Amino acid sequence: MVLEGRIIKGIGGFYYVDAASTLYECRARGLFRKQGRTPLVGDIVDIEPIQEKEETAYLVDIHERKSCLIRPAVANADQVVLIFSVMNPSPRRELIDRFLVNMEMQDIETVLCISKADLDEKGDDISELRKVYDNAGYKTLCISNKTGEGLDDLKDILRGKMTVLSGPSGVGKSSLINSITEEYRMEVGGISEKIGRGKNTTRHAEIIPIDEESLIIDTPGYSSIDVMCKEEGELQHYMREFREMLGGCRFTGCAHISEPDCVIKEAVKEGKISEKRYKSYVDLYEEIKSKRRY
Repeated sequence: MVLEGRIIKGIGGFYYVDAASTLYECRARGLFRKQGRTPLVGDIVDIEPIQEKEETAYLVDIHERKSCLIRPAVANADQVVLIFSVMNPSPRRELIDRFLVNMEMQDIETVLCISKADLDEKGDDISELRKVYDNAGYKTLCISNKTGEGLDDLKDILRGKMTVLSGPSGVGKSSLINSITEEYRMEVGGISEKIGRGKNTTRHAEIIPIDEESLIIDTPGYSSIDVMCKEEGELQHYMREFREMLGGCRFTGCAHISEPDCVIKEAVKEGKISEKRYKSYVDLYEEIKSKRRY
């Protein structure tokens, strides 16, 4: 008997599949290793229950994916919500911009969610953050798990979709999940006083239902991200606000750093492109170039 289900989490070589209203603990057949295929959280799969052991099965096939992310490694997600806090811990722009480049490379829509909005009493920090990323072409919203601000707007964004929740440790992701789900309760971590960063309470990717039509994939927090781009010349295509201007520079192979008559640098001077985003671009360009060289 073959059942169809979805992988909701994977731990230590075991895959937990929701099929026929039962959660099965599954091992993947050796065929997957020979074919170089790796099951991912979010995959729709076929399983064969083991008659001698209840709620256990072999994973025998993976259905075609409509999307596949490498970092984080999940399948069939419709969108990503990147969560970062306005303070405690303070937002790290280089981390945000690295993540956005990776999501652009993987061609998945990303929404930016600024958490702990109640800590910014004057709203100046939030306004500055939203201005940078709104102008870059991203949808942004503010939330507070403490006051409930923005939670209804976030639920609207999540409704009817499978959404990856991603973000650094300590930004309130676990508290957010507790706020938008009725039955699921996650351990909430604090902030390390020594390093000023969050303590990670999520150790593996896991699907959590919000309602019958809406799913979120919780993923572990992080303190660093490697950008996936291998060639520095490709980076310009993954800066969303650059795209409409590409091809307008004097030189065909313009890197938008030291060349004259560069439309990107001119847009930065005119305030059409954020200086902070442009700095991220330059830093990433030089980093990719240096890695490729060595």
